[in-house]
Amino acid sequence: MTTTEALEGKSKATPIPTSANGTHFYKYSEFSGERQRWLKELILEHRIFLPRLNQLNDPADGRPKLARKSEDQLFTFLYNSPFGLLRRNPRMTVEAQIREAVILDASIRLHGAETLMRDLAQSLNTELDDWGIYSLSKRYDNLGLWAKYAGGHTGYCLEFANVGPFFSNAKEVSYGESVEVDISNLDDLNGYWFFCKGLDWSNEEEIRVLAARRSDSILKIDPLWLTRVVLGWKMPQAERSQIREWAKQRSPELKVVDAAYDELDQVLKVAS
Repeated sequence: MTTTEALEGKSKATPIPTSANGTHFYKYSEFSGERQRWLKELILEHRIFLPRLNQLNDPADGRPKLARKSEDQLFTFLYNSPFGLLRRNPRMTVEAQIREAVILDASIRLHGAETLMRDLAQSLNTELDDWGIYSLSKRYDNLGLWAKYAGGHTGYCLEFANVGPFFSNAKEVSYGESVEVDISNLDDLNGYWFFCKGLDWSNEEEIRVLAARRSDSILKIDPLWLTRVVLGWKMPQAERSQIREWAKQRSPELKVVDAAYDELDQVLKVAS
């Protein structure tokens, strides 16, 4: 997008998220610290932890990039848009409206468009912090994800069946350059940005479920949704035994399999 397009309030459309396909989805994790407790609660109590937006690795994840606006455009947005001063104070007298307009215009000229755009971005990001994101992947044998999220193959990978109301809401993540959102265009404020990430993350093949704002961070699930746990090929034996013990206590008993690295084919495989 050019600077001229941005200042004119034009923005490239954010990709519309599509429903995720596949019979199963996967979640990689380390087996350390608090994550040990999370796994135990998932296996024995059927509860999953839903991270908030500000707990994700990528600081830009789930946050729209705002298209820059001129000082005049900012005045219009802050004064007379659906989110502006007049709409928020519909009973102001004409004299008060004029007074507030003069004050707002002076403030914008004093601080400048760049400073105000940064303030708006920070304010929006704070509002978005209350949304929950459950990130998953399309396969269990992604070597990059084992290395990055599962403690260099010392952790585990959860396998969920694509069934039930929670996973039926899973959407594909789109990867590409940041799409700018025009805050004065209501059509741009559609929330599609929750399912967009930069190209640097494209190897994750991510799908995700968006949890409603201020929803409970702990979700109770049907035990049949979790179908098995894949243990990393470098996981210590004591930790393997602990997870298998939890799996046997579960009703129904949870299947646990070991991943193994095939040096000839240079892929991960699991025992049946």
